[in-house]
This record gives sequence, C-alpha cells and structure tokens, in this order.
Amino acid sequence: MKKIILLSFIIIQSLSISAQEKVQIKLTPASPSASFQQEIGSSTIKIAYSRPLARGRKIFGELVPFGKLWRTGASDCTTISTNEDITFGNSVLKTGTYSIFSIPSENEWTIIINSDVTLHGETGYDEKKDVMRFSVPTEQTTNFYETFTMELNDINNKGEGFLKIEWENTMVKIPIKSKADREILTLIDKYIIKEKSQDANLLFQAANYYSSTNRDSNQAIAWLREAENLDPQNFYYPSLRQKLSIGLKDYRGAVEAAKKALVIAEQKKMKVTEKLKNQIEELQLLLKSK
Repeated sequence: MKKIILLSFIIIQSLSISAQEKVQIKLTPASPSASFQQEIGSSTIKIAYSRPLARGRKIFGELVPFGKLWRTGASDCTTISTNEDITFGNSVLKTGTYSIFSIPSENEWTIIINSDVTLHGETGYDEKKDVMRFSVPTEQTTNFYETFTMELNDINNKGEGFLKIEWENTMVKIPIKSKADREILTLIDKYIIKEKSQDANLLFQAANYYSSTNRDSNQAIAWLREAENLDPQNFYYPSLRQKLSIGLKDYRGAVEAAKKALVIAEQKKMKVTEKLKNQIEELQLLLKSK
C-alpha cells in the first residue's frame, strides 16, 4: 500500500514539473501593429504601420537620428493605399499601395513615397523606386505622444484632410486631397453654368455644394431661385436660400425665403413651422434695427 502511495506521489510530482516546464509568459509587443482606413471625399485611404513606444527615451535626434532615413514606425515598412488618384503633399499619388519613409530633421521632415512595400525597416531600400519626395514643417505639440501615432483627420467637405504623424512632442502634417471637389466643380460647370440645366434638383445640389464648401453664396442663391421657379412646392429650396441670405446679412431676402418655406411647411404639416415662425420674428427685428 505504501509503495502504491509513493508511486502515485511521484507520478503527480512528475506531472506537476512537466506542466510547469510548459508554462510560457507571452510578453506584449514592443511595437504593436495597427491599421485603419478613412474616406476622404471620394477616396478611401488605408494605412498599415507599427507603433513603437517612447519608454522614457529621447526620440527625435537620438533614437531617431536627424538627417537619416527612417522607416517611419517600426518593424515592417509603413504602407499607404489609395483606391483612386489623390493629391498627396503637392503631387499626384496614383492608385495603389506604397511604403512611407522619412528623413526627420529638427524643423522639417522629408517625406518619401516608395513603390517597394516588401521591406523590413530600411533594409533593402532603393532610392530609384521613390515615387515622390517633399518636405513638411515640424510642429511642437503640448500633448506628449508616448506611442507613435498616424491618423487621418481635419477632413472637410471638399475632400481634403491631413495625414498626421505624431510621436513624443513632434507632429508633421501631410495634406491629402481627393479628386471629388474637382470632379463636382467640373459637373457644375458643364451642366449648370454652360448648359443652363433646368433640372431643379440639380440646381439645388449645385447650390448646396457651394454652401457646404463656403463658395459664392450669391451664385448659390441665384440657382436656388431658379430651382424654386421650376419646383415651387419643394421646402428645401427656400429653406437653404434663407440660410445663405442670413450668412450674407441680407435679412430682407432671408425673411422672404423663410416665409415661402413656412407656407410650404404648413401645407405639408411639417414639424418645423413653429421654428420658422420664430426665425421670421427674429429676422424682422434685425431688419428694424438696421
């Protein structure tokens, strides 16, 4: 019996030691990988990169030397993909996927777009495969970025934005612009300006785009008046005209447009009638004070 107990104890101990030998502690990655995509106008931009941590080190000028080629991140090369031609910096970047390198200095960075996306860091980098190079100024941030960060933001209605690169207290901003604005303006020029379209909805779309991109409000109002003549029962045409007139401080024109919108709203039993009545009263007070 004692032999059986002893044998059982030895087996249990052996299994315990064997289990302990197989235990592994998986450390967190020093440079976590990241990727994201963002629509800008008609374009979809994708970024894939690794995010090294500062970990108490001095970054720019030491860990990342000034005046030397840098992978702009860690591990494999950072990549940017676009589903259509875009303006990147001041040049056209064709549809495709590219690597992003940089040469940081204290006051500006040289941004490099290269066609080779297979590289690990700077190893194997070939300047002959560069697609473009340009410089962007550095900015000092009040926020400390412990983690190397890339983000696409400050996007506007024209399809413009910035690719921001941030680490430590340094940021660089690369302007990006899709072709959407140019294409929309081309359509407006063709159908509205040259061919004098009599499509009320098309006229409204042109006026609305001018409004959202802060272009000529007087021209937008003229298109809205044409749209109203073609489709007198559309509430949105005088409603937008009222907004644009207020922006121009043309309160008389704003009152006239608001009253027209109110008549349509009452006929269609829309919920905005009280709001419009209050708006008209406020505008009439502004007129009296002029």
